[in-house]
Amino acid sequence: MRIGLIGTGTIGGGVVEILETKAAQYREKLGINLELACICAKSDEEVAPYKAKGYKTTTDAMTMIADPTIDVVVELAGGYEMPRKWITTALENKKHIVTANKAMLAKYGHEVFPLAEKNNCHVLFEAAVGGGIPIIRSMQEGFVGSEVEQLSCIINGTCNYILSRMGESGMSFEDALKEAQLNGFAERNPTFDIEGVDSAHKTAILSSLCSGKYVDFEKIHVTGVAKITAEDISNAKELGYKIKLLGIYRRGEDGAVDARVHPCLVPNDHLLASVDGVINAVYLHCDNLGQTLQTGAGAGRLPTASAVVADLVSLARSTDTGSRKPLPMGWFNKENAAKLVPISETSSRYYLRFTTKDSFGVLASITGIFSQNEISIESIIQKDVKDPGKVSIVVISECTKESKMLTALEAIDSLSSVSEKSQMIRFLK
Repeated sequence: MRIGLIGTGTIGGGVVEILETKAAQYREKLGINLELACICAKSDEEVAPYKAKGYKTTTDAMTMIADPTIDVVVELAGGYEMPRKWITTALENKKHIVTANKAMLAKYGHEVFPLAEKNNCHVLFEAAVGGGIPIIRSMQEGFVGSEVEQLSCIINGTCNYILSRMGESGMSFEDALKEAQLNGFAERNPTFDIEGVDSAHKTAILSSLCSGKYVDFEKIHVTGVAKITAEDISNAKELGYKIKLLGIYRRGEDGAVDARVHPCLVPNDHLLASVDGVINAVYLHCDNLGQTLQTGAGAGRLPTASAVVADLVSLARSTDTGSRKPLPMGWFNKENAAKLVPISETSSRYYLRFTTKDSFGVLASITGIFSQNEISIESIIQKDVKDPGKVSIVVISECTKESKMLTALEAIDSLSSVSEKSQMIRFLK
């Protein structure tokens, strides 16, 4: 199987390294021959080291894709528009695709997958979600005897590292982010990670696989972690919880899909609570299988490259025998779009933190607004803060519809005695 590789960055370089060390083993033990026929990058400087080693190289991806001897295009460049063009052109030329590009699949998968099905081509994307965790193959093949009822995932290593370090050391969000950047766990511009966009791409893909419907990542609720404070982390610890950024899928009524990304308070005895640092995890509850947890490196050069190579091996075995048809993904299209449950229609217990003036009647005003909105309170804790004349009030609500909670918080935030915008974090159900 002749491979055309686009992208020589962290993951692309890892793929070349693995193929160099294991290609002979694949020939001997699996009877397949993976030949890296051409390597493409955007500049001569980037391909120069590979050209020096004897590989055929190019800076023109479209020319490589047009080569009739190329069987599969591996897209590892990232981004939206150019990968979309490369992949659709390759599929029109009846070439198979392996990609790690979750952003492009989340945005344009509704074009890519039907086109692949039309041309009887494989599109494999294990490395797009969870790095080295084989969650895509598990959901497409391993869990077919069950239906996923719930999914909760820690799917961004940057955010998990930041929140873990805040919990371990008591440091601020800003300091934990700087540490993550110094250690190479966060980008120089971390916006996609800390604002939850990366998690939304992956959650949308997983929710689509769970539901058999096209889940549009641009329509799901997303809240990142930038507003989580050391105080919130400390309060959660006292309550017996950890704060994690979760991607969530729930099977709703009448085929509706509840898909969202936001911080959650996870109880210490939950399987996800022990997943710290840059490790990713996907927790599922299935009707026949019950509970299962898959964990592993969610990013990194070799873990992600390993997932790419695993897809190449699977593809080579399929195309060599000719007996394995591409997995059907044509249902991933706009005509089969999921009906999404609005976040306002969901229900949860809530952690709420208010910073108020230390004056008579403040607590009564807050509890009165909750009462007016038919919100029951489980507990209230009042704490001192560094600023003189102010207090921090932590409220834990009983299970409440989100629309009621948002109405109450809007009224509370408008009180003259409330100094800062309220903090709201949902509990994991």
